[in-house]
Amino acid sequence: MLLLLPLVTAQASLLSIPAGSITAAHRIAAGGSPLILALGAGLAGGLSFLWALSLKVRLYALKRRTRKDMAAADLAKNFKKALLTGAAQGAVVLKAGSREQLYYGEGKALYESCLAGAKAGKVTRAVAHLMEDGTPFALSVPAGPCNLILRGVPVAGRAVLYFHRDSACDDKERYREILEALPLPVWTRHADNSIAWANPAFLSLRGFASLDDALAADAILQPSERELAARTLEGGAPINSRASMIVKGETRVFSFGLTPLAGAGIAGFANDITENARRESKLRLACDALDDMIDHVPFAVAVLDGERRLASCNRAYSELWDIPKPWLDTHPSYGEILDRLRDKRRLPEQRNFQEWKAAQMAAFEPAGRRGEEFWHLPNGKSIRIVIHSHLMGGVFILFEDITERLKLESSLNLLTQVQKATLDTLDEGIAIFGTDGRLVMHNVPFARMWKLSESELGGQPHFAEIANLCTGRIGHDGIWGIVSAGVNSATPECFGEWSKTKRADGRVISLSLSRLPNGTTVVAFTDVTDLEKFGALDDSMSDAAA
Repeated sequence: MLLLLPLVTAQASLLSIPAGSITAAHRIAAGGSPLILALGAGLAGGLSFLWALSLKVRLYALKRRTRKDMAAADLAKNFKKALLTGAAQGAVVLKAGSREQLYYGEGKALYESCLAGAKAGKVTRAVAHLMEDGTPFALSVPAGPCNLILRGVPVAGRAVLYFHRDSACDDKERYREILEALPLPVWTRHADNSIAWANPAFLSLRGFASLDDALAADAILQPSERELAARTLEGGAPINSRASMIVKGETRVFSFGLTPLAGAGIAGFANDITENARRESKLRLACDALDDMIDHVPFAVAVLDGERRLASCNRAYSELWDIPKPWLDTHPSYGEILDRLRDKRRLPEQRNFQEWKAAQMAAFEPAGRRGEEFWHLPNGKSIRIVIHSHLMGGVFILFEDITERLKLESSLNLLTQVQKATLDTLDEGIAIFGTDGRLVMHNVPFARMWKLSESELGGQPHFAEIANLCTGRIGHDGIWGIVSAGVNSATPECFGEWSKTKRADGRVISLSLSRLPNGTTVVAFTDVTDLEKFGALDDSMSDAAA
């Protein structure tokens, strides 16, 4: 029992029981009677129960306070989170009946700019309704170069203003940053044709230190640009042009364009094309020189581009096909030209004209035909066609009237055949060598005399080759040495009558050379072996008779 006294005292202190009662109970218990001991034990148990009950009540109250504090903390956290997530640029919290204002982000500066702007009265009325009635609102408020989207909403019994910059304005700012970074001059003009804005490239080109200087001077790209800008503003259609300007003491060429803006005013841009203009000038000069040269060649020439249209042609082309030059200057397609030539019967007769025409058009394909072909026209003319690819796309087509040439070749071939037939009737072996020493013509007795086949003589062999063939079949002698000396001699008359010489096989050959007016050399071989034998027999008979 004495051991329980400290515990009971502690419980009594927690339960606010007077210490004297505990002491009295202790004295009673110290008496030692059984009844008193029982009463003491009961009193200790009751005190323990009351202590446990009191502890439980206090613990419950502590939990309630803790939950309340946590809820308040969560509310404050969520409120701040709502402010942070609901406003990209800033927020203002207003308490009804209080002048206290809380600012987040750029809220203070943005709110003050709204109250100082053109819509300040509208903003003030909307904020008042929000604070009094909790009526939300959304307004577009001009603030400097951009608009602000101002939203007012009630949050946790407070009026909260959210500030957002207009996304379109952000896009404009980004676009302007891009334009300012461009190396090309870019500028805009108001509806009254005055300069509104220009990027650094424009300012540098025109020699202005700042945009304010350019605005004050009402800068222009070039004198003609203002007039063109006025036409653009009046007509509402884009205009492109070129202008020459002096930049740092050097003449530069610029191409520039002016385009109407959706609202009002126009936008302009310029590009330095000096180098391109110089190359273009050189190319134009080269093309003019080529056209002039083509116009003086005796052949008909047509240049067709990659779209199968006539890009240019010379006078000979117009005269050859009897097509008016003004019609050709309209740049007709190659198919239209073929149709017109067909109507005039200036094309070869075809069973299937469309199929033939398609084959002609195939020359424009990458793997199309190239080379030459011949057209034999109904009027008796013969045309040689040569097709070459154009380096810039399309093709060159050359037309040559070879009618007279074919007639001359035919006459020459006929004359050659007559001469050959005439030479074949002679008994002498005739060989005609050109100035290069090659066999131009021969007759049958020559081939038979030297045991040569027509196939060996058909490719205009050199006389040295003929000499080698003869040496291999007959033997070595000096006859072909005489021929070589006569063909290569500047005075062939020295070898005109070589008289007779004996061949390696014992045959006696009479040799003569003569030079023709065209420089060829005629060599005549006559086999006089039988005549020599007859002459020797006649001499012996004469000697015998004597």
